[in-house]
Amino acid sequence: MLPTLVVLLLVVVAVAAIVWVVRKGPSHVARPSEDQDTAWNDPITPADREPKP
Repeated sequence: MLPTLVVLLLVVVAVAAIVWVVRKGPSHVARPSEDQDTAWNDPITPADREPKP
């Protein structure tokens, strides 16, 4: 009886996690009017590392 309850509990937890992830959805959907270029992946050059006078 105990192994059956453990398996049932694991199935319930797995289903709850899947439902939570699916209902949460994407973190952010960009609108057409929003700026898409955030420059997070632009290369860093040696000139960028030096402080500006």
